[in-house]
Amino acid sequence: MKILVSGGGTGGHFFPALALLEFLTEKGIKVKFIGSQRGIEYKLRERIPVESLFLPSHPFMGRSLKDKIKAVVKNLKSAIEIAKFIKGEDKAIVFGGYASLPLGVASFLKGIPLYVHEQNSIPSQSNKLMSKFAKRIFITFEYSKRFFPAHKTIKTGLPVRKSLLEGRSISKEEALKKLGLENLPTLLVMGGSQGASFLNEIAKEIFSKTGWQGIHITGERDYEKVKNLYEEKKLKVLAFAFSHDMHLIYKASTIALTRAGASSITELSLYGIPSLFIPFPYAIYDHQFYNAKEIEELGGGITLRQEEASLEKVIANLERLLSDLEAYSSNISTFSNPVACNSITEYIFE
Repeated sequence: MKILVSGGGTGGHFFPALALLEFLTEKGIKVKFIGSQRGIEYKLRERIPVESLFLPSHPFMGRSLKDKIKAVVKNLKSAIEIAKFIKGEDKAIVFGGYASLPLGVASFLKGIPLYVHEQNSIPSQSNKLMSKFAKRIFITFEYSKRFFPAHKTIKTGLPVRKSLLEGRSISKEEALKKLGLENLPTLLVMGGSQGASFLNEIAKEIFSKTGWQGIHITGERDYEKVKNLYEEKKLKVLAFAFSHDMHLIYKASTIALTRAGASSITELSLYGIPSLFIPFPYAIYDHQFYNAKEIEELGGGITLRQEEASLEKVIANLERLLSDLEAYSSNISTFSNPVACNSITEYIFE
């Protein structure tokens, strides 16, 4: 028996899948990963610790009629390819997005148990479809319960990579020292795996006006421009295009200014970092707003719509987080489940 795992296209679908892959592999469970040739998972394929198959699956949502037809054909062909090596005792888990649809369809065709993990508060169309024939649906946000059958929906939280779980044991002082920062309150700014131009622009203004110490993850596109500005103004801000040492960055951070993807929220929660969320306004179904509002309702952060996010409002809300840091930190820490991988695995083998 083997577990087939699929999820990708974007980091939000891929990194939780990668976390589960790592966990299952450590437990000695036979696993195979299935992804898309055009997704982030293919670019990061060297980090996948198991046998992998990358297929020409194609996105459907928001595409022209011609591209939608192409997507249906490619995804069906990919499903047939997967079905060839599925055995009767195998099981499958998908993490949503176009990259996981072929495995979901192949599981249905072969009649093997399918499990779905939904990262966001509002599910993708692919997960809604696959949930109809899934054995279990695992969710991250309470809000998602309204979209799935109650009898097979379980809130497990989001799987997180082992390096991030273990990184919590480092002290804040050690993390700051390794990053070359002073022992001062530190603002983390990040916009998800693709960066965020709006956050990058307002971050430059925030650090220039306040002189705060910070860490800014810019994404590739704006990295040089942002880094050069901080160096020219001699600001106490570290800029990274991307980092594989997020455990150090989270541990060194006091508060965060961020988008509201499920992975970012979960990781910030693990490290108890109160956050000001400015959700990506064009996220499908506005799911980032609902992600952020759940944390705000827990008392772990503040949500601002991008159109309301003036420099003055952003700084005022960051100061609000700093003024009641302990309470915000304690509240956001209640969101994540550090043993999500273990919980999911137990349900798969029940």
